[in-house]
Amino acid sequence: MEIIENKALLLKLRDPEKVTAVIPKSRVLDQHNVLVHWGLDEAQVLKNLKIKNVPSPILRSYAWPGLYKPFDHQKTTSAFLTLNKRAFCLNEQGTGKTG
Repeated sequence: MEIIENKALLLKLRDPEKVTAVIPKSRVLDQHNVLVHWGLDEAQVLKNLKIKNVPSPILRSYAWPGLYKPFDHQKTTSAFLTLNKRAFCLNEQGTGKTG
């Protein structure tokens, strides 16, 4: 998987049609490569299709408003939770879950 211009994901797949059938903003480039728009909806669909190592677009485009800058572990937790709708956040007490 490769990130193209911070806007799209280039995937090398055996069956690119399984992705293009469910993601309208995708296109087959050749026999094994498919280009997919890198948005939250598309990333969640790719995760549900069991495509590994799909990066969350929250790390690219979220502004992180607020008085304090989040720590890396908070960004990692946020990225995980955006791609896994049915997940528990079991981070330790004091790690900034509510901040």
